[in-house]
Order: sequence, then structure tokens, then C-alpha cells
Amino acid sequence: MSLWKVLFDFVDKERSRFDNVRHDTHALQFEIESNIHFIVDGLAQQLSTADIIKGLETQAFDKAMLSGLHIRQAKLVPRTIKGYKEFDKYLGEPSGVLIKKLYIKITVLKKLIHACKLDQDLKLKALFRLLMLVHFHLADKPLPKPMPIVKN
Repeated sequence: MSLWKVLFDFVDKERSRFDNVRHDTHALQFEIESNIHFIVDGLAQQLSTADIIKGLETQAFDKAMLSGLHIRQAKLVPRTIKGYKEFDKYLGEPSGVLIKKLYIKITVLKKLIHACKLDQDLKLKALFRLLMLVHFHLADKPLPKPMPIVKN
């Protein structure tokens, strides 16, 4: 086998791997953003919390898991969560771990909805915050600055 063929095969394999990483990352980003908008619009339309949780999408995650969850692996950095102490526990976690935690939370909430055993409003708010964190992390952007609490 010629050196040209060996190098060509290597580059072709790496390009394919890179395309898979890019595809899975974009698909997950789209699904997460779609779920964020669904929660916001569902609350604006006064859907029940149970209906909102039931309507959350997980197909992109399921597909990515079947193919090995090929995503851009970056660790959560302080710049992303500046001003949000509640996310300190996730600092240093790689993208894959954050995404798995997010989708485990979605899966558990859907199961608990069927069992009717949870404080749905608080769980939905916690899920929304985690969705926002993962969304901004994957986009490599800092979360919006928190609004200062005004005391009268």
C-alpha cells in the first residue's frame, strides 16, 4: 500500500469523525434550543407543567447516544456561569457529562409525570435552568448577566 493511500485513508477517516462530531453537536444544540422555546411558549400559552414535560424532545440525544455521543468535548469554565453560584457544581464537567445529566433529568421527569409524584413547577424550573446552562456551554458563550435584586 502506498504512503499516499495510507494518508488519504487517515484524512478521510478523520474528516468523517469530525463531521459526525459537528452533526451530533448541532443536532443536540437544536434540540436543546427547541426544548427551551417549547417551555417558554408552553408557559406563555398556560399549558400544564405535565404537558410541557411530556412534550420535551429527546430524539437527537437518543440518536447521538446510539452512535457514541460524538460531540465537541469542552469543560464547563467559570466564564460561562459567572454570577450563577448554583452551577458551580458543574465546573470542569465535560460536555458529554452535562448533556447526559440534562437528558437523565428529562427522562426522570417524564417518568415521574406518569407516576404523578413530583412538584412539577419546581422541577420544570430546575430543568429550564439546566437547559440554559448546557445550551450556552455548547455555544461557548457566557450566560446572560443575572439581574440584581432590588430591595425596597
